[in-house]
Amino acid sequence: MSYDPHVQEQIRQGRSKFIAMAATYFLGAFNDNFFKQAALLLAVSTAMTQLQGTATTLFALPFILFSAGAGWLADRYSKKHVVIGVKFLELLAMLVGAWGVITLHWNGILAMVFIMSLQSTLFGPAINGSIPELYPSTYVTKANAVLKLVTTLAILMGIALAGIALDRGIAEDHFYDGRLVVGIGVVVVSLIGVMCSFGVVKRPAQGTKTPFPWLGPWHSACDLWRLRQDRPLFLAIIGDAFFYFMASLVVLVINTLGVQQLGYSSTLTSLLIVALMVGICAGSFLSARLTRVDRWTHVVVPSAVGLGIGLTVSGLAPLLPQVVQLPVLFVALSVSGCCGGIFIIPQSSFIQVRPADHERGRVISVSNFGAFSGILFSGQLFTLLDATLSPAWGMVVCGMLTLTMAVVFFQLLTKEAWRV
Repeated sequence: MSYDPHVQEQIRQGRSKFIAMAATYFLGAFNDNFFKQAALLLAVSTAMTQLQGTATTLFALPFILFSAGAGWLADRYSKKHVVIGVKFLELLAMLVGAWGVITLHWNGILAMVFIMSLQSTLFGPAINGSIPELYPSTYVTKANAVLKLVTTLAILMGIALAGIALDRGIAEDHFYDGRLVVGIGVVVVSLIGVMCSFGVVKRPAQGTKTPFPWLGPWHSACDLWRLRQDRPLFLAIIGDAFFYFMASLVVLVINTLGVQQLGYSSTLTSLLIVALMVGICAGSFLSARLTRVDRWTHVVVPSAVGLGIGLTVSGLAPLLPQVVQLPVLFVALSVSGCCGGIFIIPQSSFIQVRPADHERGRVISVSNFGAFSGILFSGQLFTLLDATLSPAWGMVVCGMLTLTMAVVFFQLLTKEAWRV
């Protein structure tokens, strides 16, 4: 896509600030996923699978409780100052988490998951709301695709390295050494992230006069209900919530599928998740070519169908001969991720661009509230699936739920009011 000279100049001027923003996002995403995957694999490897659901619930709670307050902060104060503040909070979380993982103190690990989630809650509206302040609306989808690539690479590295670090410790009978690498690593990366945050773009605060939402979840629920009047925006928020619900659930199922049912190592199990994320990365860039922020609804149903089929095939892979199980899993999860990237990026961009400037932070916080309500539910559903079904059939359930959601979207989008 070509841009007029004025837009090209805006893009050029914003490049250095965007690099700082992307670096801050990258380091935070790496840390979150490196630590979280290490903790989840530790839980599965020590026969404490149920802690995966507990950790997911604790991770989701701050987003539900404090999303409204996070949006208020992003609208009231300079987004750069909010980003810097929450990066210091991340450093605190990583110090707590490092102690927990090194000593294998589960209360410390779970406390870190909660604090890490709290800082992510505050971070989201500020950093995502900075993109429309930095670039014209015609470039926001592409900027989001680039940012999604950067964060997906961070997630890939975090998830892969977590498995490698723990497998090395287990294989050499120095399990403590692997945990030590995890603990020191998250603190060092967090310190670098604090330094990068000082380069984020600074714009005058919007200075919203709305009172602080002390009844956080109630305010978020009310804001979500109010947004139903803008049906395309409401649909995008629902789609965003479903994506994160499903992504969270699938990661939990993959961990148990790989380690427990198929007997894979932590490294190989983590690489299955990497395959999913690589697909999301590819889908993110495809979405920028397939659609625009003002006409995203036409890709929702096909991408949801592709995601559902891919997850169903992944769940059926253990029924195949052993020699083809792993290749089928890698291909099916990669295709699922690609469809997921096409599904989520246009909706995320629409959520950022659609609101008025003075309401952008609040709408993004409502989106976060919906997404992490989905993640909270995924932890509860995983606990139920883990107790009643094998991991493979749990993956089939994920595929069936996604195909059902595709039918719901199809029915809604037959009505003009829901389309853009």
